[in-house]
Amino acid sequence: MVSLKRVAAVAAVSMIGLSACAGTDSGSSAVPGATKSGSDLLAAAPVAAAADILPGSTMEKIKQRGELIVGGSLDAPLLSQQNPVTGEIEGFDADMGKALAKYIIGEPKVKMVNAASETREALLGNGTVDVVLQTYTITPERAEQVAFAGPYYSSGLTIAVKKGATGIAKPEDLNGKTVIAGANTPAIPAIKKLAPQAKIVTFGSDPECMQALKQDRGVAYVQDETLLIANAQKDPSVQIIGSPFTSDPYGIGLKHGDDQFKKFVNDWLLKIQADGLWQKTWKNSLGTVVQGEAPTPPQIGSVPGS
Repeated sequence: MVSLKRVAAVAAVSMIGLSACAGTDSGSSAVPGATKSGSDLLAAAPVAAAADILPGSTMEKIKQRGELIVGGSLDAPLLSQQNPVTGEIEGFDADMGKALAKYIIGEPKVKMVNAASETREALLGNGTVDVVLQTYTITPERAEQVAFAGPYYSSGLTIAVKKGATGIAKPEDLNGKTVIAGANTPAIPAIKKLAPQAKIVTFGSDPECMQALKQDRGVAYVQDETLLIANAQKDPSVQIIGSPFTSDPYGIGLKHGDDQFKKFVNDWLLKIQADGLWQKTWKNSLGTVVQGEAPTPPQIGSVPGS
């Protein structure tokens, strides 16, 4: 698991630039020190062989449609966030979606459907989206409703508080306190396990949870470190406590039972890991605020539910 506590000592980033909005390529990245633009990375992204687009498959339907429909976020810095100036969707998950679209279609054309943590399974089940790329932690319970390709990244839960807050150094310190968590996220069972006397209040999105923390509707916010470190970079009134206390493997959500598409997406993940595109995409997004080289990608199929 990568620890995003190794934050680079650079100026805070107000908008994390990486890739392109639906159907278009972006220009150069807005991130200071980024080595490649999202469009540079996508230009080098592979395209599947015609023989891999099987007749009657999900891949063929997507290619004929001419765009990949992705369930994701518009408000997750470093991962998938809409640039208010350009309208582009930028970040690690966003560029992964664009690269997958290019692999299937030959062009990085994506239609983004803004998803909430409590609606992802329904969006996949009813065919509204082809894939979900949204820090979607693989769990055996979720795998009963959706399929997961990957894992393609590993993070972990950690704790955010208002700067200057005291009395919280580890998860067990949340006992007896009001704690904020995203609805339908792994933070909820983790808090219940480690701090069973905590009162949990939930909100539907990361910005809502952050606002609740700043409004003192809870003394702490438990979320994936990837999101919290980005929030703390933007908002100096928030600080992160300790290191991750879970290991959360992110998967690409797919419709349950589509083994053909799952194998196709897993084969694509292996390809972009082997040719270095995964690592370059990480360096151009999460790696702009984390010191060191890109982490080793998690092994495909290495966790229950994948």
